[in-house]
Amino acid sequence: MTMQVQGLESTLKALQKIQPEVKKQFFKDAKQIVRPAVDEAKNAYRSDYLSGMTRAWAPGGRPIFPWNQSSASRGVAVTTSLSKKQDAVLTITQKDAAAAIFDIAGKSTPNRFGDALNAFNTPSRVMWRSYEQHAGAIEDQMRQSVDEVMKQISALTKRLVL
Repeated sequence: MTMQVQGLESTLKALQKIQPEVKKQFFKDAKQIVRPAVDEAKNAYRSDYLSGMTRAWAPGGRPIFPWNQSSASRGVAVTTSLSKKQDAVLTITQKDAAAAIFDIAGKSTPNRFGDALNAFNTPSRVMWRSYEQHAGAIEDQMRQSVDEVMKQISALTKRLVL
């Protein structure tokens, strides 16, 4: 479930040129709005997930796929972007490779690894579930925040036209 607002990206780009502090405040507010989902995702990673996968697999003993609860929790981040290459203005991502694989493994193609992880939960095991827990509140607050930005833009354009 994602919330789409038509014209938000172009509005924020215009704000960047006209009133950059309003755009910065919008992103700051948006990050606060999604904070409950981010915090829940960070707290959902347990130390026993993949605890047997800490041995070194690469030559030279460098661990390729170590599971570390604190790294998994630190990997959850909110990113903002106005780039045309991005589909979203605001995204909650998992930057830790092991945690991302744990979260999604076995979703599109059943395999032994994904089947074993299904003992913890089915894919998406952490990130999407954390969002779904707070989706209603996040969408309501984001709608209010977007409406506030749109009001500011309307007031600004009225001042410019008059």
